[in-house]
Amino acid sequence: MEKKRLDYLAIPNSSGKLGKDRKKKAVEEIHNRIVDKIIILKGKDSEEDILYLGKIVQKGDRVGIDTFPLHYKEYTEIIEQAKKEKKFPKGVKVEHVYIDQPLNRFIYGVLGWLEEKFSRKKLDYKKKDK
Repeated sequence: MEKKRLDYLAIPNSSGKLGKDRKKKAVEEIHNRIVDKIIILKGKDSEEDILYLGKIVQKGDRVGIDTFPLHYKEYTEIIEQAKKEKKFPKGVKVEHVYIDQPLNRFIYGVLGWLEEKFSRKKLDYKKKDK
């Protein structure tokens, strides 16, 4: 059986137990797939992570995002909005690299996701002048 390819494996920056869980899952993915590049997303929030990723990826790329289910849902919503605002390329295949989520993180995730969903009208991101 041929291994599936990922052009990028995107890992949200985390520390402590969460960081160890993500690192463990990333190592599993590297063994199960052909991964060209690993990107650690270090934005101040999910929006900044996705907009940073949008500057790197190109149409036709396959990107795996190593995160919890609700966080992935949040990312996909931001990606769709960023595409509409031409801040993320269309034609990028994004897939979830699933990691388990304990109940306490699930509850925290739901609250955080709802807060961001209701407060977001359009992307806050503004390009910094070089």
